[in-house]
Amino acid sequence: MARRNDHTREELQSMAIDATRSIIAREGIEGVSARKVAQDIGYTVGTLYQAFENIHDLVLHANAFTLSEMLGDLEMAYMGSRDPLQRMVKLADAYLQFANTHQAQWAAVFRHSLPKGYVMPDWYQARIDALFALVENGVRGLAPKRNRQAIQGAARTLWSGVHGICILHTGDKLYSDHIASPRSLLHSLVKHYLHSWASEGKR
Repeated sequence: MARRNDHTREELQSMAIDATRSIIAREGIEGVSARKVAQDIGYTVGTLYQAFENIHDLVLHANAFTLSEMLGDLEMAYMGSRDPLQRMVKLADAYLQFANTHQAQWAAVFRHSLPKGYVMPDWYQARIDALFALVENGVRGLAPKRNRQAIQGAARTLWSGVHGICILHTGDKLYSDHIASPRSLLHSLVKHYLHSWASEGKR
């Protein structure tokens, strides 16, 4: 068993986050526990809690890495086209691809429940805001004269649908293999919704 002074607090945090991400990849968010993480890094649970407030703080740090990776993939897809509508289609495709490739990590972001009254840290909220800002920028490109509230509402409405299709697909609950692929469903949703929304702004 390693001693407390074998690593700095920052090194201990990094080790614990890496261990948590590995556990999530192997066993899903349900497999994460302070005891298991501490065992993986060779420290006691008490020492682990000197580096993190609680298990939720640790999981949020692990999920923040996933959000950053996702944002990188979405930004790359976004820059892959100059056409506003095609950009949104590419965003949806990239989101589905990330969900497929990193199912456990992606699911952990949305399945981790915080206790009632737990305040989301600013550094974590900033990552969520960055993801939605990318979607909002794409939506704005289709109707630049719409006001901010309309753009934010459209972005969240659209992405709720995109996320829903991805959730059902990764959970094998879409039941549409004989009708259409998840990708074609996403394309239909994005194109029809945004075409209708953009047209409303011209009336």
